[in-house]
Amino acid sequence: MLKVVRRFSRLCYLCILSSLWLIAAMMLSGKVPTASAATLSADDGPNPCTGAYHKPAFGSTVVVNSGEVICSNLTSFGSTVIIRGDVIGDVVAFGGDVVIAGDVDGNVMLYSGNVTLQDSAHVNGDIHLCGGRWLHGSDAQLHGSVIDCTHTVSKLVLGDGSLEFHFWSLLTWVALGVLLTSLLPEHVMLVRTTARNKLRRSLVLGMLSILLAPAILAVLVALIIPIPLAILIAIVLIAAWALGTISVGWLIGEYIVRIVSPQHNTRVLQVVVGLTVLVLAGSLPYIGWLVILGAGLLGLGAVFLSRFGTRLYSQPKQPLPM
Repeated sequence: MLKVVRRFSRLCYLCILSSLWLIAAMMLSGKVPTASAATLSADDGPNPCTGAYHKPAFGSTVVVNSGEVICSNLTSFGSTVIIRGDVIGDVVAFGGDVVIAGDVDGNVMLYSGNVTLQDSAHVNGDIHLCGGRWLHGSDAQLHGSVIDCTHTVSKLVLGDGSLEFHFWSLLTWVALGVLLTSLLPEHVMLVRTTARNKLRRSLVLGMLSILLAPAILAVLVALIIPIPLAILIAIVLIAAWALGTISVGWLIGEYIVRIVSPQHNTRVLQVVVGLTVLVLAGSLPYIGWLVILGAGLLGLGAVFLSRFGTRLYSQPKQPLPM
């Protein structure tokens, strides 16, 4: 049994690591500075570019000042983007607002954020909104269309369509994760610590809970009288699954942010990144369900071991960071 659990946990880790490559592909696919801008500047005279963004921004305010010409795509996570100069490329923002008072020669794509076009704004491309809205001044110019993905489609497709990115699922999990970690940070922290320190035991307990729960609920429903108790148990299981999944997502996000952007290693960013990875990994064909199931079972077992995050199951090797 332990060998099976060990292999199962290793497979979950491999799936999570592979999803990191998918996020990198999502940020780079279609978001690499195009050769047309370089060719245009070379034919028309001196290169007007004054800079480029080769890495995404995490949690900080990104400002393109007046007179600057950025010849690259601009990608941000949880950041406010202010453009007063020129951007030759796409502007992509996850969980942040974009304010444009200059020129953007490319598309503007926002996921759970708002875009504001001031009177001096010129956008030569489309605006894609997923869970946000756009405001514009009377003199702002948009040479393209405003596409609301929440009204036209319920999912975003990456590449050739083999990976489905469910926007509403991501938005729900991220919102719930930020809410729980803000209101009950100690409880989520204790569940997360239990999942990390007692991985095998948490997985086994999560599996046993899922296997036994249907039988217990069926018996209670058959008895008729304890039906409210059966409903209560079902609600408790759903709440435990959600709390455990968010805790595992926070654990994954902490690892990723610590490696990718240690200078912006905040709790909110860890939760957003970790749950985004889980949702993306869960959208993988064939093995996506295995990732979600593994994370859920691990979190469920950790929730029960820590008694819903009210006690520390085992003494940590180092103080718990909040």
